Amino acid sequence: MAKQSAAPSLLWRRAATLPLAVVLVAAALVSLETRAEDSMQCRNGRIVNVGMAAAEVIGRCGEPKSRMVDEIPVHARSRNGNVVQTGTTRAERWIYARGQGQFDAQLTFEDDKLRRIDFLTEP
Repeated sequence: MAKQSAAPSLLWRRAATLPLAVVLVAAALVSLETRAEDSMQCRNGRIVNVGMAAAEVIGRCGEPKSRMVDEIPVHARSRNGNVVQTGTTRAERWIYARGQGQFDAQLTFEDDKLRRIDFLTEP
C-alpha cells in the first residue's frame, strides 16, 4: 500500500515543477532578444563603454545608422505623498550596425552620457 500512496505524490511533485520549468525556459528565450552590456566593440574595432559622452562614442564608432530622441518625464514624490512631474530629460537611442555576423547594438544616452548598451537580435 505504501508504494501506491508514494506514486501519486511523486507524480504530483513532477507536475508541480513542470510549470516552473516552462516559465524558466520562456524567461531565457525572452532574455535572448536583448541583452545589456557594459561595453561594445565598434565595426572599426574600437571599444565604447557605458558612461562615455556622446561625442566620445561618435569619435570612436562614427555616426550611427539611426537616431531616435525622446523626452521622458521626470517624476518626484511631493511632501503629501503624491507623484508629480518635475520636468523632462532627453533620451537618445542610437542604432549601430556592427558588421557581418554580429547583432546591431542600441546605445541609450541620457543627459549626453551613454547609459545602456543592448544587442538586438531582431532588426
